[in-house]
Amino acid sequence: MTEDIKMSYLKTIFQFKNLINTEFGRGKQHVLSLTDLLILQGIQAGKSSVEIATDLRITKAAVSQCTTGLAKKGLITRATDPDNRRNLSLALTEEGVAQLKLTNAEFDQAFNGFVDEMGETELRQMLMLMAKMTTIIGE
Repeated sequence: MTEDIKMSYLKTIFQFKNLINTEFGRGKQHVLSLTDLLILQGIQAGKSSVEIATDLRITKAAVSQCTTGLAKKGLITRATDPDNRRNLSLALTEEGVAQLKLTNAEFDQAFNGFVDEMGETELRQMLMLMAKMTTIIGE
């Protein structure tokens, strides 16, 4: 393997990491990270924090930390689940629903532009290769 492909790999991973850390929303108070967005979408879908952690392949502690921040922003409520006191019941507030709607619209616009430029076939190929890479790296 040549040094140039190794450096290209490292730089591409770094640049991709920076893209993943992009925040969505306008104004400091309404900025969402990609993790925030995915957790809000999970809550809207009625998923528990354990289900969200499993879906995103992150720890329950990471979900808890994120939901604490979302609650402080007034986007969700967290309450002890009456059926199982070890679980939290998560729900979007009215502000959370509105913010999620705006952020989803912003993301959809950016995503549609990306798909228009890249093409659906190449996007599907890229996603397949990224999934393979994630599996290999995660082993």
